[in-house]
Amino acid sequence: MPVRRADVIDAAMELLDESGLDQLSTRRIADRLGVRAGAIYWHVKDKDELLAELADRIVAACLDAVPVPVAEAPAGRPAETRAEAALGPAVRLTAAAHAVRAAMLAHPDGAALVAGHAVPGPHSLVLADRLCGLAREAGLPLPLAAVAGDALLSYVTGFVLQEQRRESSGPRPAPDLSPDRLPHLAAALAEGLPDEDTAFAAGVDLLVTAVAARAH
Repeated sequence: MPVRRADVIDAAMELLDESGLDQLSTRRIADRLGVRAGAIYWHVKDKDELLAELADRIVAACLDAVPVPVAEAPAGRPAETRAEAALGPAVRLTAAAHAVRAAMLAHPDGAALVAGHAVPGPHSLVLADRLCGLAREAGLPLPLAAVAGDALLSYVTGFVLQEQRRESSGPRPAPDLSPDRLPHLAAALAEGLPDEDTAFAAGVDLLVTAVAARAH
C-alpha cells in the first residue's frame, strides 16, 4: 500500500512520543514505514515542514477544549456550551490556557515544537483567533485583545517549554540563593515553591485578571 502524507505525520508523531524531538529524523520515519528515506519527501518538502505539521497537530488536539467566543458559536448550541458561555470570558480564557498546556504536555518537546515555527499552521491560527475573540468578549478593544491573546499563548508555551526541559534534564542542584544578595528569591524558596500545576494556574490567573481589569 502506498504511503500517504497522513502516514508520514502519524509515524513522526509516534517517534516523537517514543524518543523526543532530538531523535526524530526522516530516516527513522522511513524505517518505521518500511520505505526509502527519499519517499518521505514526496509528502513533505523538508524536515521543517514535517515539524510544522506536528506542531499544528498538537494544537489541533486542544481545540475541542478551547471555548468558542459566544458571538461565533453555532446556533442551537448544546446546553453544556450555553452553560459554559454563561461563566464569562475570563473563566473561558482560563480554560483555554489549561487546554493548550495539556495538549503540549501530551508529547515530549510539545512546547518546543509549537514555539519553533514563525508561520503558524491552520489550527494554530484558529486557536489564536479564539483567544483574541475571548479577550474581546472580556471587554478589550480589538488591538489590545490580539495582544492579550498572544500574551496568554506565549505564557503557556514558555511555561511548558521550561517544564518539559526540566523533565528531560532531570534533577539539578538548587542554586545558592543568598538572602543578602537575592533577598526576595531566598524568601520565596524558604516559604516553599509551588508545584508546576499551582504555579501555572497562578500565572494564568494573573494574566486573566489583568485582562479583566484593563477591560474595565
